[in-house]
Amino acid sequence: MVFARYLTPAAECGGLGLQCLGVGWQQVTRVRFDGRVIDCYGLMTIVRGAGWFVWGDLPRQRVPVRAPAVFVVFPGVYHAYQPDPGGWAERWVLFNGPSAHTHERLGTLNRDAPVMELQAPLVGMESLFDSLFEAADSSSPHRDVATSSLVHRLLAELLTIKVAAEDGAQIVRYFDEQATGSLSIAEHARQLGMDASALRREMFRATGATPKEYILRARLSLAQRLLLTTDRSVAEIARYVGFSDAAYFTRLFSRRVGQTPREFRKSGRPCGREG
Repeated sequence: MVFARYLTPAAECGGLGLQCLGVGWQQVTRVRFDGRVIDCYGLMTIVRGAGWFVWGDLPRQRVPVRAPAVFVVFPGVYHAYQPDPGGWAERWVLFNGPSAHTHERLGTLNRDAPVMELQAPLVGMESLFDSLFEAADSSSPHRDVATSSLVHRLLAELLTIKVAAEDGAQIVRYFDEQATGSLSIAEHARQLGMDASALRREMFRATGATPKEYILRARLSLAQRLLLTTDRSVAEIARYVGFSDAAYFTRLFSRRVGQTPREFRKSGRPCGREG
């Protein structure tokens, strides 16, 4: 039983970052599959059942796959997979676009470890796949835009799941709590039981930012909230969020947010500029 929809996105939709080329779901029984190379990315979710997956150059080793699980295929990279005799149920999407390379940098899509077995059912991803399959219908308005948006959401959901599975969420919570403190990155690393290099790798995998950059963003986010919800002075807020020099805080805030702290408080909303 196979349900599939394929798309040929309009050229002008390339600027959306991701283009959905196909989406479907099927119940697969044990069949011979000699493998292939495709020219796009593929995200496969195994909802029920088990089997194996291989990829890359020789020599290749079969990696067990047991639901709930996800595996990724990459453009230009050989891959093959097969369910056990009992079969498996899979949902899949084919996509391309420059944002896929960003997700490789963030670790969402990992060429060295494309298989991810999960600890909980893929409820959120299944719901997104349902929406994606519906949006891929030929009669759907703005089909290319809608499917692009849903592929973005699928990858964001996968990244969230991976961060939680790798304990990245714990590191993020730690920095949210400690962002206004005065510890150095090396001291933060010691608090977390790792060296500074490992901390930078884990933080980038979890947030796409270095620890220093994440702390800065957290401080500015808190400062914005305090400007809008309290009557504290700019100098008091600067000290509270971790800046001893109010003038430096004002310059940094202005550059990152696009308004001075006083302008931000007066307008009641951010401009959304960062530089």
